[in-house]
Amino acid sequence: MANVYAYEGLWFWLLLYFWLASEMFFGLRARRLRGGQPEKRNQDRGSAFLIMMGMYLLILVSFVFSVNKLGLLPNWVKYVGYALMLAGMAVRYSAIAQLGRFFSPVVGVVSNQEIVQSGLYRKIRHPAYTGGWITAVGIGLSLRTWLGTALYGVGLLLLYVYRIHIEEQMMIRHFGQKYLTYRKFTWKIFPGIW
Repeated sequence: MANVYAYEGLWFWLLLYFWLASEMFFGLRARRLRGGQPEKRNQDRGSAFLIMMGMYLLILVSFVFSVNKLGLLPNWVKYVGYALMLAGMAVRYSAIAQLGRFFSPVVGVVSNQEIVQSGLYRKIRHPAYTGGWITAVGIGLSLRTWLGTALYGVGLLLLYVYRIHIEEQMMIRHFGQKYLTYRKFTWKIFPGIW
């Protein structure tokens, strides 16, 4: 029986490491695509650091809840979590790929940046955050703790609210009316909700 649990736990760790490796890959890819073109600085206000540290802390807390069987969910829920992790990563990395060289882990724009309004960006202004949030909920469910899932989902959403506020201020300063018009027919993260 112990071998079965070890095997099932393996899927969580494989997906988690794949997620971490993918985040590093897309960060390095963005830097390479920009080809050393400088970004405007001092616009991030620590949001990239807060999201990164917040995500790791929330994963750790969810893991502690799971190990201590706090808010434990049925065994089958972890499979829903795995599916959400994969779906969230697919949404996030599709959004990042659509941004191409305009993607950056920190808030900033390059001099010739455009507003991407195709693909996922037709309806959602921040689909990479949508994917990140779905992945986070998937991580919590994969650990089979509703307490961890709730904490992770709400905690990351609050970090994204801060980040989106900063990012949208920067976009309005850079693009002006063009971005304000784009905001009128798109949602921030969740279509039909927010």
